[in-house]
Amino acid sequence: TGLDRAISAALAPWRKLRAVHDPGKVLLDVALAVALGGDCLADVGMLRAESAAFGPVVSDPTASRLIGTLAAAGPKALHAIRTARAEARNHVWNVAEHAAPDAAGQVIVDLDGVLVL
Repeated sequence: TGLDRAISAALAPWRKLRAVHDPGKVLLDVALAVALGGDCLADVGMLRAESAAFGPVVSDPTASRLIGTLAAAGPKALHAIRTARAEARNHVWNVAEHAAPDAAGQVIVDLDGVLVL
């Protein structure tokens, strides 16, 4: 989908000079942990336990520092993330053509696992 590249590029301004981990990958790992049922930053440990599937995953303190940095950046970071998501979504919808959801409509994802119709 290109989401990983778009998020990585969007978060480049918040990458520290000698950082080992890409902020985009860290944020996507946190999002994946939430999608798998996690409810706190420490739940990235689920991914860390499956490094063959998910690759290197940051430590809990590293994830926490990034979230703190992005929170301190406030609207700037939020805008960067939203823009990257929109780019990836537009790419996928263009590839899907007529099968794509209505871009002008609303897609609801209910994270507590309840089906929304």
